[in-house]
Amino acid sequence: MGKVLSRGIAPLVAAGGLFLGLGFGLPAAQAGAVPAQKVPLTQTNYSCDGSMVDGARTTTFGFVNLVRPASGKLVAAVVLKGAKPNTTFNVRLIQVVPGNSDCLNIDATLTTDEYGNGEVNVQEPVLSGASQVWVALNNQNSFTEFFTMKPQAL
Repeated sequence: MGKVLSRGIAPLVAAGGLFLGLGFGLPAAQAGAVPAQKVPLTQTNYSCDGSMVDGARTTTFGFVNLVRPASGKLVAAVVLKGAKPNTTFNVRLIQVVPGNSDCLNIDATLTTDEYGNGEVNVQEPVLSGASQVWVALNNQNSFTEFFTMKPQAL
């Protein structure tokens, strides 16, 4: 099943193999609807499995409203604020499953306006066995410019 709407999530730091990630926590197949969660976007670096790499950063650059409707999908409304103006970011909605994640899949792009602000919505089915979910964004031209949402339990 493909992803729908403009999608977002994505910081991967290609050089050095560092990935930024976010995650959820209950077994996906067992959980029902989850109300919206508003999670800040920061520049904290996460690996694909959702573990923090270099310590938490607290400055916020917008937020992600994350919801899991009973229909078995994830919906992430990404709002980026104060990033580099007129810049396109790859967005990834990353689900962590035992021994793997889908952090290499670009789900959408987000282009900021002249003020460095932008929005995008991403939807995708909950992966079987997924325990966490997170959103990552990275500048298409500079993998060192990224924003992430702290991993959340499913």
